[in-house]
Amino acid sequence: MSASPRPASTGFAEARAHASRVEFGQQVRAARTVACHATDPQDRHDLLAMLGLPNPEPTPEPPPLSQALSSYVHAVAAALGVSTDGALCEVTDTATAYLALTRRWPGLPGHDLMLTWTERHGWLVAVETDPAETPVVIASLGADLTPAPALVARFVTDALAGGATAVGSPGPVADADRRGLAERMAAHSVG
Repeated sequence: MSASPRPASTGFAEARAHASRVEFGQQVRAARTVACHATDPQDRHDLLAMLGLPNPEPTPEPPPLSQALSSYVHAVAAALGVSTDGALCEVTDTATAYLALTRRWPGLPGHDLMLTWTERHGWLVAVETDPAETPVVIASLGADLTPAPALVARFVTDALAGGATAVGSPGPVADADRRGLAERMAAHSVG
């Protein structure tokens, strides 16, 4: 026996239903991604509303390190007196952060300075170079991955004043426990 063909309207309805399920799934994934980058519940709500994304239920909690790193980087920016507009952080297979500094390096005219953090090297002051080049590291804070924001600010001030010695490629610090990092960062974060 051969199957009788389905009416065209049934095929269209099934395709439309499938497309709606796919679109909803993409919106939920986008909402979860946005929620992971929010700094607090109000920020999360505002971001989702601004983008017209659904509030996924149950409310997913941002990964602890992502949230803690974002808050910690904002606290460091506040201690430095720099805008958080030039602050980025990401937690993937490695955790990293970037803060644009407002000064240029006199040794390389036209090159901005940046403060970076990685879970393997901690805080570094470096000269921004072309994207294809490795940044020139000016100073490394050392093995403490989560110093107080005021200490990071003092380190940057000293490095920019020439008080820190230039380093080559800083060696990795001890392997970091991400849960411990998140807890220590949270202890330094601004309210």
